[in-house]
Parts: sequence; structure tokens; C-alpha cells
Amino acid sequence: MKYDVIIIGAGISGASLAYKASKYAKTLLIESQDYDREIPVRTNIFAEHNKPFIDDVFWNDDSIFPRPFLQLNFKSDKYDGLLNSKEFDRPLGKISHTEIFIKKLIDKFKDQGGTTKYNEKVAKVVKHIDYVEVVNNKGESYTAKLLILATGSRGFDLQKSLGFETPDSFMGIYTNTYADESLLDENFNFQYMFHLNPNISPNGPFFFNVGKGRVSTGYLGNKESPDQLREKLERILRNYKKIQPFIKGLKWDGNFITGGISKHPISTMTKDRVIVLGEAAGVVTGFFYEGLLGGLASADIAAKLIKPLLENNSNFSRPELIMYDQEIARILLNGYFRNGAACELLFYSNDSSAKTLWTTYTNLLNTNKTVRKYIYEAHIIQDLWNYDTNRDRYVGERLFGALPGFQKLTLWPKFLKAMSK
Repeated sequence: MKYDVIIIGAGISGASLAYKASKYAKTLLIESQDYDREIPVRTNIFAEHNKPFIDDVFWNDDSIFPRPFLQLNFKSDKYDGLLNSKEFDRPLGKISHTEIFIKKLIDKFKDQGGTTKYNEKVAKVVKHIDYVEVVNNKGESYTAKLLILATGSRGFDLQKSLGFETPDSFMGIYTNTYADESLLDENFNFQYMFHLNPNISPNGPFFFNVGKGRVSTGYLGNKESPDQLREKLERILRNYKKIQPFIKGLKWDGNFITGGISKHPISTMTKDRVIVLGEAAGVVTGFFYEGLLGGLASADIAAKLIKPLLENNSNFSRPELIMYDQEIARILLNGYFRNGAACELLFYSNDSSAKTLWTTYTNLLNTNKTVRKYIYEAHIIQDLWNYDTNRDRYVGERLFGALPGFQKLTLWPKFLKAMSK
């Protein structure tokens, strides 16, 4: 079967691009999981800076976004660093029931004539001069003018076979539980908690994402095996004193989801007749592991690029596709993503300085209104390409200034390096 575009992977980036591309192109969406049976439950924060990359029909859908994102908690051992949007003029964003979002994107895609193939694995890709051939594990093949890799951290072998680099990959785990709204309101005065403890993970947070009638929790950034991840999360939920007030009365069903999560963008995201989207390209913020932003933005950029190329009978060569790489850099990497790179350097390590820095930062959030304002504005900004990195510098300078004198002496080289990111 011949298509204009084949997309491999139906996560947020693949489903979003499928929906947008099917408005003007014959599109096939291939997913290795059996979405006819179930799309895995995912509860995510959805900062308002994601809004420009989705259509209003989704943004205004209360089944996708059932509650506002009003307060976050950057938690350290000593402080709850709270940012309440009521201090400013509107919510930080919304809370996403992301499996519903993905389903509705795919439903719209199919309404527009798109074709889905679920529970189907891609065995290989063969590039020809004037088309790309995708062969599944049954030996069946499909052809297209353009191939999109939206496989997250699950398709690196395929990605490497096409000559692409792969981003740095870590492991993560999460679980969901359902509860009455009254209990969730009693336990949680926030919708998002981001907590650093290097004994849990030296390269990522422990988190809570509080949805409507449900909550997800887990941690990111390790290199542990799935069994080790599950055993550790079970221990944390049973014994970790700092989170026990939040989970009082909640019952976990033991359904733990483990998998890779990747970050640090690859240097080249396009080759002749191939584009790599979102997490597969490492377009995930280095500190907060924001995958929704990178997935939605990269899908939007690709959709806007592909349409005129199809109309002009393009051969989708690398020189024609390179604008995708350039737009990813302009909109995300050259500004907003620099903050994540700097924070990653400061806060992710096994040494005692990381704990001191995070404790100082969470207290700074409580005591400095300008710091709160700048973090708030980073969540709601609608033009990320105009992100002002001087605000990050201000926060970094205040963080350095709040450190004890002896810590300044030892940590100033790290701060200089972070400021250069």
C-alpha cells in the first residue's frame, strides 16, 4: 500500500503529527502496542506553554484536561517549595489524562481518512531513491514518500539502522491509582510534586501528578532493571516518610509501568526521506523530563514543513528537511531548553552539593517573589522562541547568593559552567 507519510509510533508526538498530517496527506500510523485493547493510562501536568502546539478542540475538552494546574511543589528534604498560580493571573496550565488525549487525536486522524496498524512491529526500513519501504514482522510492506520515527525510547535499533544517533536513555517507573476527589483534595494541596533525592535517583525526580479522581507517582533517571525499579518503588510507597502524608488512605494496585525515557537532543534529526520526532530525537528537557512539550512542538513543526513539500512534489531530501532541525533549535533548544541543561548540571549528582543546592533553591522559591514570577512565566509563555534566558540567569545568581560562604568557594566553577549552557 502506498502512502504519502508513514509514522511509526503512536505516542503523543506520533498521534499529534498523524492528526495534523492527515488533513492534507495520505497517512499510515503504525503502533507496536495493541491500542484497540488499551492505551496505557498516563496522568501528566500540561503547562500552558504547550497550548500553541495543539488545536482548541482538544485544549477545551474537559475529558482530556479535567482540572486546572494551580499549584506545584518543588520539594526538598527541608522545604516544600510552593508556587501557587493564584498569586498571579491564571493557572500554570492543566492536568492531562493523556491516554484520552492520544485516543482523541487518533479518532480525529481516522475521521480524516488516516489508517492505523496496531500491535504491529516494524522489522526493517529500506530506503529507495524515490520512496521509503517499511516491512513489518509478518513480511508485509508499505511504502511512502516520507517516514517519521516517533518511537520514543523503544525504536533505537531501527533508528540506528537508518544512520541516526540515539539520545541518552534512562529508565523510569510509574503507577496510577484511583481515589475519591475528597481524599485527593485532603492529601494533596498541589497537582504536581517534583522531589529530588539521589538515593532514589541521581539523575531524575520522584513525582506525583494529581489528576481528577486519580494520581500517578514514580521516579525517573536511573539505569536499574525493571524488577529493581518495581521493588524500589514499592519500598518507597511503603516506607518513605516524606511522602506518607500524601498517600494516606490510597491503595496501589501493583500495576507498575517501566520503560526508557531519553533526553539530550541528537545532532541530526533528518536525513533523506526521514524525520525523527520528540523523545526519539532526545527533544526532552534535561532537568524536568518534559516529553509532552518536545513531542507536540516537534509534531507541529514537522506538520507545517511537510505540507508545502508535498504540494511541490518534493523528493524530501535532507536539504529540504533541514528546516525541521533549524526550527527545533529556534523554538526550543536555543532558549527554553538551556534552562534544563543548566539545572541538570547543578542538581543531578551524587555529591552533597546537589542536596544543598536543591534545598537552597526550594527555600528561594518560598522567599523570593521574583523567582516565583519567573518560574510561573516559564510555564505559561506562549512564544517559547522568545524565551528570555536572562531570567534564568537572575534565578541562578540569587541561588548562588543564598549559599553559605564556604559553599560559594567550592561551587562557583559549577555555576559558571551552568551559566554558559
